[in-house]
Amino acid sequence: MKFWTSLWALTLHALRDRRSTLVNFLFPLVILIIFGNVFSWTSSQSTVKVAFTGTKLPRIERVKYVEFQNLSALKKAILAQKVDFGLSLKGKILKIYLNPSNIQSNDYYISIGKRVSKKINESKGIVSMINVKRTEVSFSGKKFNYLGDLIPGILALSIFSVGIFSMTAGLAHLRDKKVMKKLWTTPISRWHFYGAFILEKVIETYISILALFGIAIIMFGAHYSVDWFKFTILVLSATFGMMGIGMIILLLSPNAKVSSEISSVLYTLATFFAGVYFPIKIMPPIMQRVAYSLPLVYIVDAMKYTTNIAPMSPAKFYLIIAVMLVGFILVLMGFSKVFKSE
Repeated sequence: MKFWTSLWALTLHALRDRRSTLVNFLFPLVILIIFGNVFSWTSSQSTVKVAFTGTKLPRIERVKYVEFQNLSALKKAILAQKVDFGLSLKGKILKIYLNPSNIQSNDYYISIGKRVSKKINESKGIVSMINVKRTEVSFSGKKFNYLGDLIPGILALSIFSVGIFSMTAGLAHLRDKKVMKKLWTTPISRWHFYGAFILEKVIETYISILALFGIAIIMFGAHYSVDWFKFTILVLSATFGMMGIGMIILLLSPNAKVSSEISSVLYTLATFFAGVYFPIKIMPPIMQRVAYSLPLVYIVDAMKYTTNIAPMSPAKFYLIIAVMLVGFILVLMGFSKVFKSE
């Protein structure tokens, strides 16, 4: 009975804690909505404005041509960003005019120029001997865009933040304010409180993950073939693992402020190095070593496995689960040290 009383009290405390709600749910939700809308718009944008002068160019899907009288006017339009880029066909040469400030888009614009060139050659009866055809080999048989691949990573980041900040923010606050001294004057057992604290954080994480996942599916039409058993044990074990890391940070920190700052730095590193927003393989070798030293990388990979985006051997998956469960032992061992003076 005392255990359930403690669990109810901690649940009410979590619901009132605006900081916890911000870190655990609202912040990942905002990231999800921002990236979701950005990449949904990118994949469905209607046209690219292409300036041209001289010879008429063939029609290309999602391309709107804007004609200019001369090359000088075309260049001025590109610099003023009235058009995305320019094309000029003279003899056997198709020139592409790009604005260097559009560095992130210019590769795409060059690919459009190549499509225009191919169309021109085909209209003149010139056929390439070898054509490149894109074929996707999907692990689950389904096609996923960047957004579909991103959502499991955001879920993993949410687990990471809830687990670590529950220790370095929530528990550190109780330690620094000596709140536990009053609690120990009541008949409640310390281990009843510790168990209730852990269970409340696990439930909170699982509910927030399901809510984020549901919102992603409803808002952006993402479709996954989820192995719910593996998904559930991953969320639970990963929460324990991240709580274990949070406990280590808490034990090494003199107060809540320092532990929160360390957690924030670690979260920032994880955000950039965990392969959530861009592939680890494109990083320099030294940065790849940093990435693979972070546990979040393996949670992201396992999350993609449970949602049938990427393959993983069952042995590797359950090894990740076992390693994460070590965090549960760290949390239990750390409790007595955190409150040893109380």
